[in-house]
Amino acid sequence: MLNEATPKLAERLAKRLSEAVHDGELGAGTRLPTEQALCEQYGVSRTVVREAISMLKREGMLISRQGSGTYVTSKPSVALRLSQPQGDFSAVVEILELRSALEIKAAELAATRRDNAHLRAMRNALAELDEAVERGEDGVRQDLAFHRSVVAATGNQHFLETIDFLHQLLQQAIAVTRRNEARNAHYMQQVDHEHHALLEAIAAGDSEAARQAASTHLCNAETRLREARSEADGDG
Repeated sequence: MLNEATPKLAERLAKRLSEAVHDGELGAGTRLPTEQALCEQYGVSRTVVREAISMLKREGMLISRQGSGTYVTSKPSVALRLSQPQGDFSAVVEILELRSALEIKAAELAATRRDNAHLRAMRNALAELDEAVERGEDGVRQDLAFHRSVVAATGNQHFLETIDFLHQLLQQAIAVTRRNEARNAHYMQQVDHEHHALLEAIAAGDSEAARQAASTHLCNAETRLREARSEADGDG
């Protein structure tokens, strides 16, 4: 049964269902249990179940079939073998390196290919991130949604499919960086500034500025992690 405060219940359930998919408990093509069954299994309301399912549909993990139910979408089986970073410092740094390889180029392309719908999606994602932080939430899902919206603006389906393939990996790494940044108000201000700098560069159609903004953001994320680690070692 889930015991978190109500605003977090849907995200908690979405995470549990996502883990069930990646652990193989819910395989590709599997029909999801009924809403009532999920309510009973996790001790939550239908509203929470529906919101959690909506989250996973937006992330491409679940799909509804008219008159049949909700199913796990087809995912490459190798996704189940991706090692998860958890809280391990070196693993998170390696994922930041992976993100750099993808997202810096994506930002550069997004600046020349984005349209008004893409820009709205980016702005909405940042607004939702601000609202999540104000509610005292971690903002991981909204942070990831912003970076995904930048990738979507490339118009390159292969970029987008790669990000979606790595979804669980990126989500857990972002959770680690955001937990670290939430401990320091200055860090949070930096992240907010970096996100908006990236958005502004893309909106201006400046591919070099967008590339630099993405690089700065990811490099700074690693720097913030290293600073926090040094402080923790010093306290020890």
